[in-house]
Amino acid sequence: MSVLRLLDYRLLLIGNAMTFAGFQVRQMAQAWLVLEQTESSSYSALYAGVVNAMPGFAIIGLSLYAGTVSDRKERWRIIIVSRFVIVSMMIVSALLVSLDVILWWHLIPVGLVMGAAFAFHNPASQTYAMDIVGREKLLSAASLNTAISNVANIAAPALGGYLISLGLEWAFWLLVVLYGTSFLAIIPSSTRGVPAAVSRSIVADMRAGLSYVARTPAIRWLLIVGMGSLFSGIALAMIPLFARSIFDVGSTGYGQLLLAQGTGSLIGSIALTATGGIRRKGLLIIASSVVSAGGLALCAVSPWYWMALASLFVTGLSSGVMFILVPTTIQTHAAPEMRGRVMGIFFMVVLIFQLGWIVGGALDSVIGTRPTMLMAAIGTATTPMLALWRSAALRRLT
Repeated sequence: MSVLRLLDYRLLLIGNAMTFAGFQVRQMAQAWLVLEQTESSSYSALYAGVVNAMPGFAIIGLSLYAGTVSDRKERWRIIIVSRFVIVSMMIVSALLVSLDVILWWHLIPVGLVMGAAFAFHNPASQTYAMDIVGREKLLSAASLNTAISNVANIAAPALGGYLISLGLEWAFWLLVVLYGTSFLAIIPSSTRGVPAAVSRSIVADMRAGLSYVARTPAIRWLLIVGMGSLFSGIALAMIPLFARSIFDVGSTGYGQLLLAQGTGSLIGSIALTATGGIRRKGLLIIASSVVSAGGLALCAVSPWYWMALASLFVTGLSSGVMFILVPTTIQTHAAPEMRGRVMGIFFMVVLIFQLGWIVGGALDSVIGTRPTMLMAAIGTATTPMLALWRSAALRRLT
């Protein structure tokens, strides 16, 4: 593949794979730590949701500003600084766990700082990929990036579940290694991603970004479909509860459930890479969202563990396709000078999935795990069906 001939893209690929793997292990380790420390409380799932949602609050609050910054500043430097902050926070967390002084609420301020760093990292990293490979190769590069990252996502849950069974400190030090590798990988890159000089104020640029999205129907509806990620977050919050309470398979089983989802996502991303150019992207995005919802619904009613594994595989397969197509389609259809701002808005929208941890935890304490998962499935299907009905621009999108 031609993009792999580019050293800077290979370095970005390595760093992104480690970051994706770190996300999986961090969500697992934090959720398990909170559930262990609060298992006597009826609000245990809600507390786990609060901890894992903390980065989302910072990302949502800062993403528009951060995306605007990535349109104005050297993107390589933004990535370097943000990854340094992330690995520093993981070193602090690992030390607290190793010294056995960690309390579950300590993860709240750590999560806010990490979320602030990711708010700047995400739009800069996405637009930096186009800086390296160019517009024509972006879909191919994004599909390969997701495929490689999903290899890490497949290994991470299995390894994370095993390390948690040995002791939580092992999982947290693995996070230091993963995020540290991500930081070191980007340093040798020679591409800088320096945008053209701007004369307007940053506030004016932020307003221009919002106005651009509002008057561009296809991008606006892609973002509305992305808002369905809130329900993906609710479902994600339920997975450790299915492992712990419904099927009683422990942390290893929790890793296997995430492994099934990651495997499906890997296959979906490989299929996109193999097919090359995709026509009717809008309809494929809508169809993928609906199939993902069907997988969650099947998981919600599964009486057997193997059926839950199969249903999460289907969800991963379809959501993997969708979460490649949405950001790459947004980037390729956005005006070049607006890419950072548009991607900042995209992450502000799509990362509300982390707030789904809180919603899921609250719903679980009221109606139970299976009904909450079923509500997540219904919600996941709602926004794409609304888009199919209301948006001719998205239906025609190629």
